[in-house]
Amino acid sequence: MKKVAVLGLGMGGEWAKAAFELPNSELCMIYDPAYGKYSRIDTKWYESNNIKRAMTEEEIYNSDADIIVVGSPDQLHAEQSVKALMAGKHVACEKPLALTVEDCKKIIKAVKESGKEFMTGQVCRYAPCFRLMKQLIDEGRIGDIVAIEGSYAHDYTEAAGWDEWRKCKEIGRYGFIGGGCHSLDLLRFLAGDPTEVTCYMNQKFLPDWSKPDTGVAIAKFPNDVIARIFVSIGIKAPYTMGTIVYGTKGTLRYRDEKCVEIAEESVYSTTKELQYVKIPSLGAGHHIKAELAAFLDHLENGTDFPSDVYQGTKTVAFAEAAIKSSLTGLPEKVDYNF
Repeated sequence: MKKVAVLGLGMGGEWAKAAFELPNSELCMIYDPAYGKYSRIDTKWYESNNIKRAMTEEEIYNSDADIIVVGSPDQLHAEQSVKALMAGKHVACEKPLALTVEDCKKIIKAVKESGKEFMTGQVCRYAPCFRLMKQLIDEGRIGDIVAIEGSYAHDYTEAAGWDEWRKCKEIGRYGFIGGGCHSLDLLRFLAGDPTEVTCYMNQKFLPDWSKPDTGVAIAKFPNDVIARIFVSIGIKAPYTMGTIVYGTKGTLRYRDEKCVEIAEESVYSTTKELQYVKIPSLGAGHHIKAELAAFLDHLENGTDFPSDVYQGTKTVAFAEAAIKSSLTGLPEKVDYNF
């Protein structure tokens, strides 16, 4: 039984409930300076379940927790993760790992110095639909990947966060990394580490926010795979994590339904007959419980899990290169020197 403490109860609230519900973990403490002030924090749930609430952040680091979950706003991830690691705790940190690669490097250094385990909360890697897509690709069902498309479209107009941190000029959070890291990381999960990216961005949906709200990128991946990524945090449309993988022998797609669709050349005698077949699967919602379960299994049994500190940093590096390209107007190499 691992004791879990949670810092930040926005996204961290889902981790807290997962720790409470899983049979091999215990939610031992929570902390958020906005507790009782921010409507997203379910204070009634914590109080009805007698969850111990810290009065200061330091109480979390000094607790008897085995694992600290960092679910705070993005700009706090590096500092809090480092403190938790150096306090001798294993850490699970929400995505994106940090807002810059330089901050990610601070976490990597603390992981090495502390000897503790670290998970980046890239939840798409734990979603059944995307795990199924990865399995089908690895089995060779669609042949070699030729191209891949990913979308992250989510209207943040009413989701600026506590004290509107997501739109704050001092923080300068790009939607391409803050939300777009979902799609960037998913494409990395399915196709490997991109080598180069070209990106264009604009800002028409959320003009009073600090950074561009919409971007389109094209990227080069290993084995001559090419990709297109669309990210918007202001789009006036339903949330989407639409993903398509084109292979030499077929195509996979996910369209925000409870299924993965596959069209396989081998099934039909002519390409005119090709059709998508639906394979039932849970969708791309926040499968936080699956994330935490995978981390607990790793700690207890040494099993692999797909989102360590290096995977989190590589996704930030991909986003950082895209942002730089949008500013320079030039293709940018993705730097994995960390």
